[in-house]
Amino acid sequence: MRLCVGTAKGIVILDPGRGATPLMVSADPPSVWCMAQDCTDPNLLYAGAIHNAQAGSARGKSSLAASDDGGRTWRDITPGNARDEEVWALAASPTRPGEVFVGTSHARIFRSDDRGFGFRECAAFLKLPGRDRWTFPQPPHVPHVRSITFDPHNSDVLYVGVEEGGAFCSRDHGVSFEPLNQNIYADIHCIAADPEDSTRLYATTGAGFYTSTTGGSSWTQIKGMSRSYAVPLLISRGASAAVYTAAAGGPPPTWTMDQLGADALLFRSVDHGESFSPIASADGNAHPMRGMVMRLVGHPGNDQLLFGALSDGGVIKIDEREETTAMVAEKLPPAYDLAVIP
Repeated sequence: MRLCVGTAKGIVILDPGRGATPLMVSADPPSVWCMAQDCTDPNLLYAGAIHNAQAGSARGKSSLAASDDGGRTWRDITPGNARDEEVWALAASPTRPGEVFVGTSHARIFRSDDRGFGFRECAAFLKLPGRDRWTFPQPPHVPHVRSITFDPHNSDVLYVGVEEGGAFCSRDHGVSFEPLNQNIYADIHCIAADPEDSTRLYATTGAGFYTSTTGGSSWTQIKGMSRSYAVPLLISRGASAAVYTAAAGGPPPTWTMDQLGADALLFRSVDHGESFSPIASADGNAHPMRGMVMRLVGHPGNDQLLFGALSDGGVIKIDEREETTAMVAEKLPPAYDLAVIP
């Protein structure tokens, strides 16, 4: 097993069973913000880039790349009509090999059915009412698609989160979209449906964690978490099914200025997101982290193992059986996403 880690300075490939020394480091693509992995070919990866000096990311000539060999080599697949866009979200279909959805700055969505060789835009997303009021706090105040996920029971159903614009759903594979914004903070980072019940949705936002038991027609903010800026979201399966997230003490501008960094904690819920408990480290205590967990992914062959990419260049492993975390690698460039290659 290998980990392909997307960082602000390119790709790092690790073998978590052989120590923290990278097996390979590549500056092509030069910067990675988000990744996706094909549903049948684990070596087919997609990587998107943004230009965010504060996050340590600076895209090169392209904003979207694909690898057919598990991250060793890459090809530019940036759509011609999106050359000026940044790629903030990627989602590979769980049932259709070679299909990938791409979310960009200016809140646009593109779709490829042929491993990224051709794209078409989901035009209906450009026509949603109130779109002209979507914004982003930092200059140039451009909203972006931050999250795209599929319904685990129906891959024609997509959930989309816009930072800052709200939550949306397509029930016809991106042909049309509807808002899901009743009682939810519009700064959406991740959104996903529960694998056991598609009417139960989860969302991480700049104001904490939200759940819906009505398919997104209304939302409830979860109280009791000791951190407010929630980013990653992972719903594990198997006998120990749980909902995982991580939250920082404040938004990204504070992560480099605050003495405690992101002051982030990992959280786990075993009651469908109704309550969360911090996850302990190997010593049995929950220690705040300077780096923020930007992405959580599961091991495809082991329901008990999860991995996380940290904004301070760390990669962590979470053992569900032990309910503890351990460091896999440190001192990499800021890490924002990763994929597990069996």
